[in-house]
Amino acid sequence: MDTDKRTALEQRRQKLQNKLQAEAYISQYLVPSLEVLDYFNQHGVAYRIAGLVSIPVEYYSYIEQAFTQPPYSDYGFAAVALHSPELQTTLQTIDDQFPSTNSFRYVPDFPRYADYRTVPPESTQRNGLQKAVEALELPDQPIYLYYLRYPLVLEVALYSLCQHDHNDLFNFWHGDAFIFGKDSDWLITFSLEEEWFGGRK
Repeated sequence: MDTDKRTALEQRRQKLQNKLQAEAYISQYLVPSLEVLDYFNQHGVAYRIAGLVSIPVEYYSYIEQAFTQPPYSDYGFAAVALHSPELQTTLQTIDDQFPSTNSFRYVPDFPRYADYRTVPPESTQRNGLQKAVEALELPDQPIYLYYLRYPLVLEVALYSLCQHDHNDLFNFWHGDAFIFGKDSDWLITFSLEEEWFGGRK
């Protein structure tokens, strides 16, 4: 086999491998995030897809193609850039300002406002997010909601989100979530252990 044929075969093999990896990435990280958008739509919560972060470059063409088709096209993903440098920088700033105190999961050095593992099973009261917002004396404002599992970053009104501290939106399945403002000077987090933390720099 001459060099040109070998090169062409290797390129096809690599392209197929990238396609399969991109499909696995979509299935693992993008499909589950649609549950959050479905929840917002079903409950009349206004939101905007602020951007996407940390998507591997080699998957871009496959994800762009997926975004032109349902269900992603129904949510407006086709108009969203696959890389948002400003949001990526903001998330890096938050990580630098509010490092984790736990090497296995994200736990900031913040007061804890709720631990839903200690709530009786029959109780439906979930107000940890509201407690954190009140403690930090935050006014209503557009904020970013970012689940660390997903590349999706959403923008939603803070007080509107407070009304939806619900198990369908914040749970072990979706995992750690960051809620932060445009200035990155405060952070509220929901942990894998179903705890709410909040603090300022």
